[in-house]
Amino acid sequence: MKDYLINLSRMQKRMLLILIDAISISLALWLALSIRQDSLFSFSDGYVLTGANEYQLYLILMLAVLIKIPALVAFRLYRSITRYISIETYVKITKASSIGTLLWASIVYSMQLPVPRSVFIIFFVVSTLFLFLTRYTARAFLTQQTINNMRSVLIYGTSQESIEISSMLKNNNNIHPVGFITTDIDLKRTMISDLPVYTINDLNRITSKKNVEEILITFSDQTKNKLKEILSNLNSYHKIIRKLPNIKELASGTIKISQIEKINIEDLLGRDAVKPNEYLLTACIENKSVFITGAGGSIGSELCRQIIRLKPRKIIMLEQSEYFLYEIDRELSEIQNNHNTSIEISSYMGSVSDENLVKTIFEKESIDTIYHAAANKHVPLVEHNPISAIKNNIFGTHTVAHQAYKNNVENFVLISSDKAVRPTNIMGATKRFAEIILQSLQDVVNDLPANKCKTKYCMVRFGNVLDTSGSVVPLFKKQIESGGPLTVTDPRVIRYFMTISEATELVIQAGSLSKGGDVFLLDMGEPLNILDLAHEMIKLSGKEIKDKSNPAGDIEIKFTGLRSGEKLYEELLIGDDVAKTSHDYIMSANEEKLPYDEMTACIGKLKSLDNKSSINQIKDVLYESVSGYNPYNSENVIKLNK
Repeated sequence: MKDYLINLSRMQKRMLLILIDAISISLALWLALSIRQDSLFSFSDGYVLTGANEYQLYLILMLAVLIKIPALVAFRLYRSITRYISIETYVKITKASSIGTLLWASIVYSMQLPVPRSVFIIFFVVSTLFLFLTRYTARAFLTQQTINNMRSVLIYGTSQESIEISSMLKNNNNIHPVGFITTDIDLKRTMISDLPVYTINDLNRITSKKNVEEILITFSDQTKNKLKEILSNLNSYHKIIRKLPNIKELASGTIKISQIEKINIEDLLGRDAVKPNEYLLTACIENKSVFITGAGGSIGSELCRQIIRLKPRKIIMLEQSEYFLYEIDRELSEIQNNHNTSIEISSYMGSVSDENLVKTIFEKESIDTIYHAAANKHVPLVEHNPISAIKNNIFGTHTVAHQAYKNNVENFVLISSDKAVRPTNIMGATKRFAEIILQSLQDVVNDLPANKCKTKYCMVRFGNVLDTSGSVVPLFKKQIESGGPLTVTDPRVIRYFMTISEATELVIQAGSLSKGGDVFLLDMGEPLNILDLAHEMIKLSGKEIKDKSNPAGDIEIKFTGLRSGEKLYEELLIGDDVAKTSHDYIMSANEEKLPYDEMTACIGKLKSLDNKSSINQIKDVLYESVSGYNPYNSENVIKLNK
């Protein structure tokens, strides 16, 4: 029956509802007359009460139906979908019933038909209630489904958004809201939108009694600090917490199960998005030709995505991986098509250490800004392949930076790393030497006449970026999916984290702040213990930690020991000379550097190395070239610089 009614055409549904309303209005008038008479009313002898004959009584009845139904039509009540009616629908019914009753009463009086005045009032009340009841009954019937087949959910918070979400869920055939959950004790045992309000202390009892499968977090509660607070309050319920989309995005007025998502670790790490400085974002990009090296990598590809939306004249990409270059080239083309833009894109496949290729690119292209993201950055791999890292991170940087100098490029931004600070590994040492190259070249530029070269070199240091290929987060995700164990090098290891989009946005803004030779440091926020991160990711996945206190748990955490060259703590600043900039999250450091001649002499020594050189020979040359490099202290516990 339910399926039959749902499958009727719109016109058939409207005609059926009009028929039901006509019957309800007729019944309401009969009931009003019966109440007034204090006994069952009969139209055949109704003159006893009203003084009207049978014909007049049926005329009064017909007028009630013919006047009230058009009033309901005028308020578009037959266009509402019965399954999704809300409080607004009942307000409309009240207004339509009031106007219909007044018109009916006026016509009855004008025709001098004898009807007691109290009947009009009783009829209005009863007919309105009947109109409510028919729609409520129809809605309950059409939406009824066995509760056992629906997902029982609690809604966190009692904000207006939470209330609107609850109204949407009441129209859902798959999700059954059983109440709100709050930390406000004063709201205990109250009702909001016909749903009970429970406190955090009631959770254990309610989740069991109501068989709650999910606790839903509304969009307004999804700031990182707010989410952390909620997860702290709901510490034992992480595996059933879900987030909802922005209510403004729910144009249909309904919520689909696919729109209810798990809380991800990325939702908690880093900071909430901060509105960027539009001038700093566009200063080095808008209407300029922008060259991105390592364009297919995690940072390089995100730079490309953000830069193409900032209206450059042209984007030039260099990437040594054919697959990654193809992917970012295709993605940029899709962005162009979706936004109907015609920015020129050139893609070159090769390495920054290929001098002939780099020289050719600069000869063919007129470049205004360079973002140098190409680098070998995975610490353990670099320790085992030091010559490759030296070629890419040092020689490659020198090649691109030197061509920028020769071709009078306006801006050169190096993507550096916190591992360049007092490095204990080869990757960090090569990145620090890449910084030294730019600092030395900037001194050369500064010594030239003002009209000779305008290149401004700068470097931007930051720590771990979420969802990059070298981040611990995707590693932990894979380990959780495979059933563990999660591998943590040391329980004391602490790292900074930032989202890839925020890091890239800040890199672009930092480049616009450059005056030449700047070492910019990004404020990474609060550091996080990696062991705590592992615990949180296991809990968010719905699993339990397996340890001595819980041997029946799902996923174990194993400590593997610090890898060669790995620090317990990372830092961003070598010395103590740091200054603020016009951007709250970007600082500038003034650090020691090498004269250009000494820098080139060090490059000469590095070029004397090859794959036959021993690891100690390589470390010794880097030790002589990079001040602060300490390859013999792998457990480098250093005071954090903020």
